[in-house]
Formats: sequence, C-alpha cells, structure tokens
Amino acid sequence: MYCPEVFIISKRKEIAIKHKKLVGALNCEVSIFSKLDEAIFAIKNDEPEIIIVSDTIEDTLSEFIRKIRVLTYNFRPVIIAVSKSDAVDDKLSAFEAGADDFLDESIGSKEFQARINAHIRRYLENSINPLTNFIDNKITLKALKRNIKRNEQRAVMLINISGINFYKEIYGEIAYEKALQTLAAIMNSTLQKEDIIGHYSPKEFLLITPVIKAEKIAKFLTFAFDGILERFYSEFDYKNNFMLYSTESIEEKKIPLMKLSIAIIEIGDNNVKNEKQALSLLFNVLKLCKSSKESCYMIDRPKLGGEVSKSENKKVMVMEPDSALNLLLNTSLNMQGYDVFPCDNYDEFLTKFEDFTPDVLILDYGNEHKKQGIAALEKLTEYAQTKGLAIPKIIFSTTIQDKKNILSKGADFYLPKPYDINTLIDWVKKLI
Repeated sequence: MYCPEVFIISKRKEIAIKHKKLVGALNCEVSIFSKLDEAIFAIKNDEPEIIIVSDTIEDTLSEFIRKIRVLTYNFRPVIIAVSKSDAVDDKLSAFEAGADDFLDESIGSKEFQARINAHIRRYLENSINPLTNFIDNKITLKALKRNIKRNEQRAVMLINISGINFYKEIYGEIAYEKALQTLAAIMNSTLQKEDIIGHYSPKEFLLITPVIKAEKIAKFLTFAFDGILERFYSEFDYKNNFMLYSTESIEEKKIPLMKLSIAIIEIGDNNVKNEKQALSLLFNVLKLCKSSKESCYMIDRPKLGGEVSKSENKKVMVMEPDSALNLLLNTSLNMQGYDVFPCDNYDEFLTKFEDFTPDVLILDYGNEHKKQGIAALEKLTEYAQTKGLAIPKIIFSTTIQDKKNILSKGADFYLPKPYDINTLIDWVKKLI
C-alpha cells in the first residue's frame, strides 16, 4: 500500500507533535520541520503529497506558501495553512497565495484528521489509473525513490506485457481493457499491506515487495497469466500461437501472443543509488526474457568475472528449386555478408539442413499438388523435436494462396511470389 508523505512546518513543538500523531494514524509518513531552509530542501528532494504550514514560522504565512507553490510547480502538493487567526482576510491571503485549505489551531482532533484524510483521498484518486486502480507513473516512481532512500532490503519487480499493443490493434479497445483489468485483478490478489504497485507505463507495472516474497509472486503471475491466455484469443490464433497483423503501410506478418515478462532486482545495502539506476538494471534483466516464447521471470544475480568468446551466426539456407532464382538469392545474400547454403532438391533438404544448421531458412512451397515445401517443414519440425533442437526462423515463399496453413505449420513469414529481393533481405535481417 502506498503511504503518502506529509511535512509539518511549525515552530510550536507541542502542536506539531499532536498533528504528527493524528496524521500518522492515517497511514502516512510524517516529518516535522522547525527551520525553513531545512523544510525547503526536503520539499525539493522528497516531493511530499501534503505540506501543513503553521503561522508560527519566521516568514509571513502567505509569502511562504507562495514560495512553496513556485518550488513545487512540477508535482503540485496539497498545502494546508494552520493559524491561530480566524480572520477572513488572513484566510483569503493564504488561499490567494496557493493554499488548498485553512485550519484554525483550535480545530478538534477528529475534524482535523477528517480534513487531512479528505485531501489525501482526493490526491490519490486523481493519481489512480481507471482501468487497473493502480497508482500512476509519477506516484510509482516517487515510491521507488523513497524506498531507495530508506535503504531497506526490498525487491523491485518490473512487470511487462509484451504484445499487448498489437493485441489492442487487432482485437480492439474493449478486449485490450479487459485483458488489463484481468491482469490487474490477478496481481491484486497477490498483494498485502506492505506491497506497493503502480504503473510505469500503460503496459508495465512496478511492484515493490519484501525480498522473500518476490519470486513466489513472479511464479504465480507467470503461471496464472499463461493459464488464462486462451480466453483472450480466437481459437485459430491461440491454437497456432500467433496473430496476423497488417496495415496499409505494413505487409501482413505473424505476431506472437501476449506474454508476461518479469524482471526482479534487490535494493538495500546501498547497492542502488537512485531510481534511474534501478530502472536501468530492471530493463537490462527484462531483455533476458525476450527469448522465451512463454511468460517468464528473471532475477538479477551477482555477476561472475570472465571472458566469453563472441560469435555472430549469420547463416542462411535457401531451399529453392528454381536454379536461376536460387543463384540470385545466393549471390544477393552473400553480398550482404551472410553465409549462404543453397539447396534445390527437396529430397536432400533435411540432410543438408543437418550439416548446415542455419539461423534463417528460405523455403519454397514447391508444386501446388505435391506441396513439397509443406512436407519439408513438417519433417523439419519433427526432426527438431526428436533431437531437441531449435527450429530456425522460416521465410516461406510461394505462389499458392495458403497463408493460414503455411503460418500454422511453423513459418515465421509468408512471402508471396514474385517478390522484391530487397524485401526478402530486409526480412532476413529482422529475423536473424
């Protein structure tokens, strides 16, 4: 649960302590300042949600409120003036300077608490995402910043829904909102009072939780998300594990289904200096989840020293029975720096594939009736599953209008003939 921060600026110690107890009971973090320079420094660095200013300060109450408004233009806290005076002119002066409320020092404890609670509620309600009921980006980053400053042992989790933007374009706004609400409900079921969750972006969430709970939460979220994924898609899309996406400027291509990727780091012991460093670490860890086709999580671990030899695989196999086109593809891809292995015989395809193990395979459909390309792809899939090998990215070229069947068999890109060589080379670059 997010705890708002409240600053009390007053030179009257007894009243300040009384107000601190009343506000602290509202699940707020409260700090008292008697010196204005210390208060101003803390306001600029900590960005409190509420500032309670007493007229016992050394400066004029309205002038100090005006200074605070200038200093806090970028995060707009609630400013409450507290005064011994009940004069209308004093109230108007404070309101004109930028105060949101004006309270008499003699106000009863219950009313004081109720007024402060109303301001807290209104402040947080304005920062809530209407779809998920989680706090917005500004408040979330503020919470992260405060947890790093306290230097307590906590886990920070970055939860990303990859593919949801494409899902929104293909299935529409209502389906997109339903998916977000469902995920929010799942996440909410794992939370307890000490947890803080909010948006980093519309499709990303930050969760701050005790270290001991982080991995358990991540395991549950990835398991639950994959468990409900089927209800968001059509039978064809879910069965074949992709969506078809195209626009006027983008030709039709396969888009993977949504998945949940979770990055986890630990803060505390001064291992993270600020929220920017924390976010950089989280996004670096999140990159490791990209290779997984299913929802997964990664936890930042201590790094081991050593050197790893770098090798860049750029191997392309061309299965094309037309010898002229085969030669053209071989030459063009060689000029782009790829290691190319041409093949023009479907009967020899699998044997040559075993010897070459390409990163990208350009596979022709073959004869309309014999469908040698489809048969070759099925044999390749069976062979890879038997040997426990990864299937390369596959560009399937064809003159036959059999798109859904081709893509459902495992092809990554459907390329109708005749095609532009540059288009094919661009797709090889993307897939490799």
